[in-house]
Amino acid sequence: MFEELSLHILDIAMNSLAAGARTVEVAVLESRRHDWLIVRVKDDGRGMDEATLQRVIRQPHTTKRSRKKPIGLGLALLRQTSEMCGGTFHIRSAPGKGTSVTASMRLANIDCPPVGNLTDTLVALSAHDTDVDVRLHYRTDTETFQFSSQEGRNHEPRRTKKTQRQDATASRTA
Repeated sequence: MFEELSLHILDIAMNSLAAGARTVEVAVLESRRHDWLIVRVKDDGRGMDEATLQRVIRQPHTTKRSRKKPIGLGLALLRQTSEMCGGTFHIRSAPGKGTSVTASMRLANIDCPPVGNLTDTLVALSAHDTDVDVRLHYRTDTETFQFSSQEGRNHEPRRTKKTQRQDATASRTA
């Protein structure tokens, strides 16, 4: 098991890039109010047929031909983490349509790992291929944060208007 969810995200997203994805979308919902942490990594890569998808779900597997032994523990480890934390794990894929991996877990569960350093994860993914659009949508009970590696050269992250209004209200009351 990885110590941080950002490492799970990095592993899955790197698989997306290896599968030819041109867009990798990472969504994180962290709701203390509802005691849920949900992570989704979605891509527009090659995708998998039903037989390959079932093999991936049943046992650790890789489709990378450069490895002498198939290992592919990333999905199995994320599935184990989500199930240990009282959550669920889903993967959807179709040839030519990409893959979507979603893991949920209870935040209050003692085994729930921290989100970790998403900044380093985004930098690593964005640096891997500058033509790939790496996107992050991170939402908590009070804030929303969005990033796209293709937004511009400065890669300045932006907050939603709702968050900006909340920040302005908070500064006036302080």
